[in-house]
Amino acid sequence: MMDILSQRLTPSPDAFATAMGSETVLLQVKSGIYYGLDEVGTRIWTGLQAGLKPSEICEKIAGEFDIPVATIEADARAFLEELKAHEIIIAE
Repeated sequence: MMDILSQRLTPSPDAFATAMGSETVLLQVKSGIYYGLDEVGTRIWTGLQAGLKPSEICEKIAGEFDIPVATIEADARAFLEELKAHEIIIAE
C-alpha cells in the first residue's frame, strides 16, 4: 500500500470547512461528523486545498516550527488516515 504522505489527497466534495482564526472546523455532510483542527491541522488542510502532497506540507511545517520532519510525518500520517477513513479527504 502506498504511504499516505506520498498520495495526492484532496478534500471530499462532501466535506465543508470553516476557518475560525488560526483553527478550522470541518464537517463531513454524509456522516455528520465534525472535526476541530488546531493550527497545524489547519496548515495541513490548507496545503491539501492548494494541491500540495502531504510530504511537501510536512516539510514546510517542520521548517516553520523547527521540529524534526519525522515527528511531523508521524503525526500527519495518523491525522490524514483518520480524515480519509471518515471520507473528509479522498485520494485522487
